[in-house]
Amino acid sequence: MQQTPRLPEALGEYAGMQPARFHMPGHKGRGMAGFFRPELAGWDVTELSVSDNLHAPASVIARAQEECAAVYGAKHTFFLVNGATAGIAAMLLALPQGARLLLGRDCHRSALSGAALAGHACRFVQPAYEPGFGLWGPVAPEALETALCESPADAVLITSPNYYGLCADIPALARAAHEHGALLFVDAAHGAHFPFSEALPQSPAGYADAWVVSAHKTMNALGQAAMLHTGPALPVFAVQHALSMVQTSSPSYLLLASIDWAVFTARKDNCWTQEVNRCTALAQSIEKLLGLRTLPRELIGRAGIADMDATRVIVDVSARGITGYRAARALEAQNVFVELADSRRIGCICTPADDPAWYDALLEALQALPYGLEPPAPSPAYPAPPRVMDVREAARGRTEACPLPECAGRIAADCAGLYPPGIPVWTPGERITPECVALLLSQQALGAVLFGVTDGRALVVCE
Repeated sequence: MQQTPRLPEALGEYAGMQPARFHMPGHKGRGMAGFFRPELAGWDVTELSVSDNLHAPASVIARAQEECAAVYGAKHTFFLVNGATAGIAAMLLALPQGARLLLGRDCHRSALSGAALAGHACRFVQPAYEPGFGLWGPVAPEALETALCESPADAVLITSPNYYGLCADIPALARAAHEHGALLFVDAAHGAHFPFSEALPQSPAGYADAWVVSAHKTMNALGQAAMLHTGPALPVFAVQHALSMVQTSSPSYLLLASIDWAVFTARKDNCWTQEVNRCTALAQSIEKLLGLRTLPRELIGRAGIADMDATRVIVDVSARGITGYRAARALEAQNVFVELADSRRIGCICTPADDPAWYDALLEALQALPYGLEPPAPSPAYPAPPRVMDVREAARGRTEACPLPECAGRIAADCAGLYPPGIPVWTPGERITPECVALLLSQQALGAVLFGVTDGRALVVCE
């Protein structure tokens, strides 16, 4: 049996293959030229008189955050070294304890963690579903309006764009939330690049009361580098205090510097407009390949979709009779690695840092995809488990790890679902149904990666 390599060995082997990298982080291992040099190790310092303090910025960090706030249209910008996860938790912790939260069911698991830490009451609004393409869209304004009419909320958290680059109608969602006295928070982790071209979807600026972006997902920043942007409605001291509870007290200055670098390079030479044009041409070339299609712009206006990120190239392979999981494995055999695979699609994150040769390699690998006999599989419809316990009580109480096939009837203590798209099939405090377990097991059999399941076990409440 072959021994599992050490992490540095695995990373070194991967880098040595020089693959076409259509996945995070956005610098793709080559977009740091002029910034990431061997002597950069000397930049890895601590809080000095010349380097400022992330938790009480007064000089160089304060200036960088102020400049980023101007770029993103925010009242305040906070640099994050613990990823967008820390920003999402901080938004929720900045609210008074016991706040009423309305979360999109497609929220990142960090939203549930933040709610559990803060002790907030949670309920959900379902994202829209497009049956013709078997695809989950974002939360629609009509669904949010209905949910707020049924029961008030102090804050609403929605995801836009989602993992497929599908964007919600942020202005309409903001109107609905604000008319009902709720703040609007946006997990825009996958949309850090939106402000840098008019050819990209609209940023949440001017509508959301707070939003989080992951600079590392699509821009020239190091992994974990992210930003939290806030408007005037969220007190800056409350946010800073919340961040001090969820961010490390020893932040990496390489991460902080990379955020500044990412925004600087994104503003140069109209690079993101050029990337949109390059991705549009790539999608047109993919459409010419037999049995493959990309997501059409005609989806806009359906399933809550207000816009689409052209740099997120999603390819449906189901007409070839194969799953996205099988397609991803076939692409890797051709030294092309993609960001996501689901039951019928693969997805590429494209950025200005991409080598033009990678696009040729991708097209060749897609052309060579095999044909099979598997019927097209839509994204699964998620059952709605009944809630029998609040999120904090379930997540912070006594728990145990339960074999996945035996979880039916138990109360969930953590989220579990398919990644991507990362929508939880169950959340803490919900009674797990047999349908939920069957969904995870059937998708896992197809090749899906599960989150919230470790060594075949999920966390449940001790009863």
